[in-house]
Amino acid sequence: MCMVSINVDETALREIRPELNSSAAIRLWVQNLVEFRLQEMRAEDAEMMDLETMRENLHQMVREVYTMP
Repeated sequence: MCMVSINVDETALREIRPELNSSAAIRLWVQNLVEFRLQEMRAEDAEMMDLETMRENLHQMVREVYTMP
């Protein structure tokens, strides 16, 4: 784990999200945003095909095309 520090325009944020009325509320909101994005990134990574698998699939498709009657 690491800790980071960010600067937030509290006035602008509270105009949009009035419920973020304390530093603790803003901190929790940002933490949730980061955790959600991390889950998205994990899902994206799991969906990606590695290069060797892609190459094998391509070779298989080429073999199938050239062996068609």
